[in-house]
Amino acid sequence: MITLIALVRALHVMALALLVGTLAFLLLVARPAFRRMHPKLQAERGALDRVVMRLATGSLVLALVTGLVWLWTQAALATGRPLSQALTLDALFGVLTGTQFGRVQQLRFGLLAALGAFLLFREREADDRDWVALRLEGALLAGALLAALSWVGHAGATEGRERVIHLAANSLHLLAAGTWLGGLLPLVLLLGQARKAPSPAVAEAVRRFSVLGLLCVATLVLTGLVNSWVLVGSFPGLVGTAYGRLLLLKFALLVPLFALAAVNRVRLKRRLLAGQATSPVRGAQPMLTRLRRNVLGEAGLGAAILLVVGLLGVTPPAPHVPPDWPFAVRLSWDANKDRPELLPAMIVAGAAVLLGVMAAAYGLARWRRRTWAIALGVATIVYSGLMPYRYLAIDAYPTTYLRPAVPYSALSVATGARLYSEHCAVCHGVTGHGDGPAARGLSRAPADLTAQHTADHTAGDLFWWVTHGIRGSSMPGFGDRLSEEDRWDLINFLRALAAAEGARWIEPVAGPRPWLVAPDFTFGMGVGPAETLKSHRGWALVHLVLFTLPGSLPRLEAIDRAWTKIGYARARVLAVPLRDPEWAYRELGAHAANFPIAVEGSREIAETYGLFRRGWKSPGVPQTPPHMEFLIDRQGYVRARWIPDQESGWDDVSRLLVQIERLDREPSGAPAPEEHVH
Repeated sequence: MITLIALVRALHVMALALLVGTLAFLLLVARPAFRRMHPKLQAERGALDRVVMRLATGSLVLALVTGLVWLWTQAALATGRPLSQALTLDALFGVLTGTQFGRVQQLRFGLLAALGAFLLFREREADDRDWVALRLEGALLAGALLAALSWVGHAGATEGRERVIHLAANSLHLLAAGTWLGGLLPLVLLLGQARKAPSPAVAEAVRRFSVLGLLCVATLVLTGLVNSWVLVGSFPGLVGTAYGRLLLLKFALLVPLFALAAVNRVRLKRRLLAGQATSPVRGAQPMLTRLRRNVLGEAGLGAAILLVVGLLGVTPPAPHVPPDWPFAVRLSWDANKDRPELLPAMIVAGAAVLLGVMAAAYGLARWRRRTWAIALGVATIVYSGLMPYRYLAIDAYPTTYLRPAVPYSALSVATGARLYSEHCAVCHGVTGHGDGPAARGLSRAPADLTAQHTADHTAGDLFWWVTHGIRGSSMPGFGDRLSEEDRWDLINFLRALAAAEGARWIEPVAGPRPWLVAPDFTFGMGVGPAETLKSHRGWALVHLVLFTLPGSLPRLEAIDRAWTKIGYARARVLAVPLRDPEWAYRELGAHAANFPIAVEGSREIAETYGLFRRGWKSPGVPQTPPHMEFLIDRQGYVRARWIPDQESGWDDVSRLLVQIERLDREPSGAPAPEEHVH
């Protein structure tokens, strides 16, 4: 079914592209070219116009038929019925009225009907103004039909601020493709007509179509980059997903298409114009034959590209599909930035690239006698670009760029902590330093999971190792013992464990660079709906207080008294009991009435944020202190921490207010945490 929809969609796009291209060719190429010539040539223009308009009528019929079949296949897909049972009024009416595809198709069928009426009335043209008006109105309707495809494709499903940009770029992309590729067949007809009776208007038409094609190609490149960024977004998505590989196939077909267009423009068009200036008829047939053959080749490649476009329309975009990395290595600056030989290699490579550019520029300046300089420059640039490869390459796996299937949350981290204690702590140790009781008997010491290299690897790398083990080490795979969700929980704990090592240096004064992602959590207060930490992003700072009664009572009362000032700084206090949440909730009712006390989910929150308990002077594995406070900014990063008796700073609530007001004034400049956590 999907293959049939892709084929029907491709044929529909081809028909509309041909419709737009033929009308644009008549208006922008043929009419201006013939108007400059002798009046006797108007008969040739009329003959061309009749043939091209028959081509436009045929493309309109094909667009109508494929549009109806497309609706039929969508009805079968939506209802889950076979095609033979989906051709019913209720199924078709349900798709037309109950889906975005159907509502857009209603508009497009109306445009098709209006365009059909315009083509029928073309026989009543009284003069040249009628000729122009009918074809111009037809071209506008055909362009609207083609551009409206954006609303039934991936661009129409784009959300957020990118939606308008994507829709506009995709519509321009379709119109540029239709104007250029759809105009190739009318150009073939003109060239075939000129081979039998060479006309001086042909050279002018070729010149005009060349300029029009150049503008369309520039538009296709710019809008294609926008579309690719939205629908692919990354190199792993380009090479590791079906959508990305189809896009690469489209690019591969575009290369010879652009090459043929360049040959037609730079060589054949120039020779044709030169021949027309000296002898308009003599010797034109061989040049016209070559040009016509090349244009037919362009049209064939264009049809193949539109078939790929049909497949792209039914293939999920790369951001919605886990990429399957096809290479055994990848390049990583973060994982290699501390290697002493990396910087000298980058400097040498940069200098060599500069020399290569200079050599190539010198050769281009003296093209006929300095071809060797161009070749040397290009070879130097390519080789220099590959020089840093061996310093940046690290092992990669099919899951390297796989995004976590389980969110980075307190519940997941707490679950992963229990799995780590059961399966991993015996080798890697309680704190993850690779000093577990079984580590001494291993030939190769277990990895220190708190070291920077853990953060330098992607979550997909960790998922591969947890699933399959590490070759050449005693690290086993747990794919047969842990479910996929359990493995992601374990990885989220490892991420938090590595982050906790860096959190030793967090102070009561907010640092300038956000880096510590606050694990999300869901909490309930005994009454009302549950909330999440993530729901505060963009509008409120969060002052997270982990407390124990009765020792924390004076501090909670002080925070309660400053609640109004904290609220003025657009911050919200959230208190989480470290023990006995229900009892703490009842006891605090009269002492801290102005801020919520998290009851449901408090255990997971306490366990997760308790990982960030160690200060830079903390030896070993300290006990979780009875009281901790964190400031979390609006983007979801932990920016400051205070632990009584270990650090000075927030004993006086006024000092806490200074930090809250500072973060409130701070502009948002860090990437979203979802992008920060690989």
